[in-house]
Amino acid sequence: MPALILIPEDANPAKVAATRALGAEVIQEGITFANREQRLREMMAERGFVLVHPFNDWNVIHGQGTAARELLEDEPDLEVIAAPCGGGGLLSGTAISAKSHRDGVKVVGVEPEAADDAYRTWKSGSIQTLPASPQTLADGVRTTAIGARNFEVMFGNRLVDEIVTVTENEIADAVRVAWTRLHLALEPTGALPLAAYLSAKLPKGRTGLVLSGGNANLQTVAKLLGT
Repeated sequence: MPALILIPEDANPAKVAATRALGAEVIQEGITFANREQRLREMMAERGFVLVHPFNDWNVIHGQGTAARELLEDEPDLEVIAAPCGGGGLLSGTAISAKSHRDGVKVVGVEPEAADDAYRTWKSGSIQTLPASPQTLADGVRTTAIGARNFEVMFGNRLVDEIVTVTENEIADAVRVAWTRLHLALEPTGALPLAAYLSAKLPKGRTGLVLSGGNANLQTVAKLLGT
């Protein structure tokens, strides 16, 4: 099945290469999803393609929720689950799985201080949009706002209990811990929950972390590791 992927002009080279290696046609356009939307609509009309939104899509949400489901199958007594939050797909899926398992599980989203639209949304009760694509080590969560479906799950249905933010230094520290002590090849986005855990920003209790993903820019990691 052919796949056309529109990604930001400044996307992580490792992610671009991995996407192309899997056989997808990649077009780099704009910085935010809004920048690419018009081109996307044109390509869909021209080729007859169907849109698969990266986070504001029920199939994507439920698919991403399987990570938390498998985590809870292995560790059913978890009291807290934390996941990264960008557009909200992974966090929404995590929340659905966690609350379906046991309503008392606390679900926490983690995002960079520099990309705190979900935190602002949680506090205000309405979708808040950042004025521009945020600059952060965690390039996988550089969205300017969560999706409408994600808002419905996370805050409309109150399946997410809290959003916490972490600093760039805390993200960098988490990447270093992941690579040097846990031997996990995490990208900064995937290390967000670990950053929140290491900086004691998560609720107390038996905790599970959804560490996704692992498409690290090796130059960035080498710089963080001082190698």
